[in-house]
Amino acid sequence: MEKIIALENERFKWSLETFPEATALSSLNKLRSEAQEIENDIIDGVRRPEEYADALMCLFDSAGRQGIGAGEIIDWFEKKLKTNKSRTWTKNEDNSYSHIKNTSNN
Repeated sequence: MEKIIALENERFKWSLETFPEATALSSLNKLRSEAQEIENDIIDGVRRPEEYADALMCLFDSAGRQGIGAGEIIDWFEKKLKTNKSRTWTKNEDNSYSHIKNTSNN
């Protein structure tokens, strides 16, 4: 975990210097284009982990520009995993899954 946080801190410092006018929203827009590249690779049967890394960098960049650091995201990742494991899930028509919402299990 320390390695990913250190790498992200290095990447974010570089990003702020290299892309000074980027915003949380512009980085999120870049994430959408990276996700489209990943989708195209999946459709074409191509395996490119570097595209997943690009997408992760865009997500971290958006968060960082919103004042949310990598350590905070990792902490919440752990909390959300625990929450998600306690939820009841239903399959959607597109083969994605959503948790069943109720007052005690949001």
